Amino acid sequence: MLSASRRHGIRFASAMMVGMCVGILSDCGLDSDTGRASDVTPSRSGPSAGLGWTVNESNVGLRALGLSCDELPRYSGPRVVPAGTVISGKRMDHGLDLSAGEIVIEGSCVRPIDSAPGMPIVGTTDYNRMLVAAGKITIRDSEIDGSLLDQKMAAQATGFIGVADLLRNYIHGLGSGIAIMNAGTERAVLVEHNYVTGLVAWGDPAVDGTHSDAFTVRDFDASVTPDRSLVVRNNRFDSDSGADTGAFFVQSYAGPIDNLVAEGNFLEGGGYQLGLNQTNYPYSNVRAVNNRFTGTGWGPAYVQGGPGWTQWEDNHLYDPTGSDAAGDIVAAP
Repeated sequence: MLSASRRHGIRFASAMMVGMCVGILSDCGLDSDTGRASDVTPSRSGPSAGLGWTVNESNVGLRALGLSCDELPRYSGPRVVPAGTVISGKRMDHGLDLSAGEIVIEGSCVRPIDSAPGMPIVGTTDYNRMLVAAGKITIRDSEIDGSLLDQKMAAQATGFIGVADLLRNYIHGLGSGIAIMNAGTERAVLVEHNYVTGLVAWGDPAVDGTHSDAFTVRDFDASVTPDRSLVVRNNRFDSDSGADTGAFFVQSYAGPIDNLVAEGNFLEGGGYQLGLNQTNYPYSNVRAVNNRFTGTGWGPAYVQGGPGWTQWEDNHLYDPTGSDAAGDIVAAP
């Protein structure tokens, strides 16, 4: 697997997914080990999230369903999830390989007790052949929790790496949160109402330590499918590990990035809260609209290389007393 520059966010380790074995539910909510229906059927019971600055741990993830990781039945089975699987209302104590595609995870908790350095807790790439997942993947109303990992192991892990629709998830206790990477050239992606927080760091970030991004995209190529888009909307991204690249980091490290919309997000923490960096490939048609920044760390936003934001509109510092939480305007970087 590609290795990212340590100056620019999460470290992606190489090659094979070490020790990946994945528990599975078959279609229609059946447990593949027993043939029984899922023990828990998720049903939204809590308040709904709106714009990113209204998102919290109570209105996304399991708590919005009236559930917790501890009460979910343990999921068992192979770690490499078969195509066509729906995992509903289960607790995993290991990572998941979703590279077969056509998979849904809902109302579930991924709380591993170990992980491989630099690898995702949940991923969609077949690292043996470096192939993108063959079909659509959706992860919704779920939790990815690094609290059972030691600090070094947690800091070297990312909650999700790959390409999927990510909706209303709570991701915490890891080095980085969400990375759209090895995204292929076909499918549109929606990342909405996720809360990433509680990130952790290890070591000296200037030498061999970790770096944190709450959200990052490293490639999203629309050259084959010009109308595909990556919409990152109404999320709360908090990167405050002490070794932060930032809350929302756009870097064309692994491929071109096209047709990105960043809208209605609440960006918190250290580093720069919204970074746009052209490195190995170009980016184009990137838009930032109606986001809120705490303005902490090195500041709200920067651009390094490339043409800059195609659209920059209604982006403000966060002010809880202001109309629509809008404080001072943030000028285009």
